[in-house]
Amino acid sequence: MFMIDYSKEKRKKIVNILVAWYALYQALHIMLNSAYLLGLAPWFPPPPPEGWASQTSFFFNGMAFLDLINAVFSLIFAAGYFQKKPGSSVLGIVTLTISMYAAALFTIGTITSGAWDENLLGYLWFYIPFIPIIALYILLLARMISSSNNHDPL
Repeated sequence: MFMIDYSKEKRKKIVNILVAWYALYQALHIMLNSAYLLGLAPWFPPPPPEGWASQTSFFFNGMAFLDLINAVFSLIFAAGYFQKKPGSSVLGIVTLTISMYAAALFTIGTITSGAWDENLLGYLWFYIPFIPIIALYILLLARMISSSNNHDPL
């Protein structure tokens, strides 16, 4: 496996920054999803030319609710991580896995509906802030795998 040979201290700083970013991202997610679910904000992803099908809207409503719950647990993970609480890494892997799954479902739903056809740049802006979260997921998975082999790379 390819690993950049940083000092343990430098790798820890990188993970700390990524965990802080994840917490900020999820805090914003809580605000946006809460506003949407309470009817205080319109559905924000640009729709396909014919608009959102009711089935898709119902799916996205359920997804927004579950995403909101995951965002709350993500903040619990981040707080536990910085307080060095046992089990926080496991909670982090769980919340990050759910985040990856939600991003994949959102992507599949919006692409297959044709929403990206006329709004490609609008949708790409959804994914730019998510790139560091993918990096965090990979690093925490590598840490967990290495820890099980009695070698902690982070």
